[in-house]
Amino acid sequence: MEEKKVDLQSLLFEQLKSHASSNISLVDALADLLNISNDAVYRRIRGEKKLDVDELTKICTHFNISFDALVGAKQQTLNFGYIPLDLNDAVVYKHYMKQLLQSFTALAKANKKEVFFTAIDIPMFHFLPYTELTLFKVFSWSNSTGAFIGNFGEFCTLMKDDELIGIYKQLTDVYKVIPSVEIWTDRTFDTILRLIDYYFESGYFSSTDEALLLCSQLLEMINGINKWSTYGFKDELPGMIPYRLYLSGIELENNFVVMKREQTTSCITKLYTINSPFFLV
Repeated sequence: MEEKKVDLQSLLFEQLKSHASSNISLVDALADLLNISNDAVYRRIRGEKKLDVDELTKICTHFNISFDALVGAKQQTLNFGYIPLDLNDAVVYKHYMKQLLQSFTALAKANKKEVFFTAIDIPMFHFLPYTELTLFKVFSWSNSTGAFIGNFGEFCTLMKDDELIGIYKQLTDVYKVIPSVEIWTDRTFDTILRLIDYYFESGYFSSTDEALLLCSQLLEMINGINKWSTYGFKDELPGMIPYRLYLSGIELENNFVVMKREQTTSCITKLYTINSPFFLV
């Protein structure tokens, strides 16, 4: 049977539509990028004019689209991206989170989408509605790698601002519209408890109230996860977004995030710290 040919230019523009931000015009962005008129962009979108190599290179680079993944390369290779993270630099950390937001926003806009987690600790998206609890997790990573020397309050002062809180909120909203599957073990919850206990006993909190705030936020988070898992859906949303939580009887090797969007599958894996490479499969 003859293999069906795929119009790569049409596929590229479909991906661009899912990547483009809702507050910009894709046609205008492409016209500026390629230095051509809007009418010329429309001719390329309709397939009347083929993209040349320079145009294709500019588009893939600007919108962070893998050309190999686009053409469905069969070589035994993986395409991946990696963003080194300096947890002592708030600007670098916010850039890292913006890249994560871009990936999950594209996933949320797809018609067919789902995300899977294997969780040796609680997935980050559950932390994000609670700014102090999220920053405590980042602080513990930063302290353990020697990137930041100081107490938790000083770290919050360095990192927390309106822009970062806004990124956290956007990621929270995005996650709520993506059908999700999470696989936990009976130790997944222990990690954050041990961290709070360790840093409290080690004197990294300026007051007992800081530790109590984290415990209060953690309890609220767990109650929310319990509600989702009990009903099998994410709450307060039209359309009933599925949420499934499983308990694994065996220990998990690492935190993996697998994102399925249309015909594309990608994976994020944690490298012992917050740093994570992004793989396209």
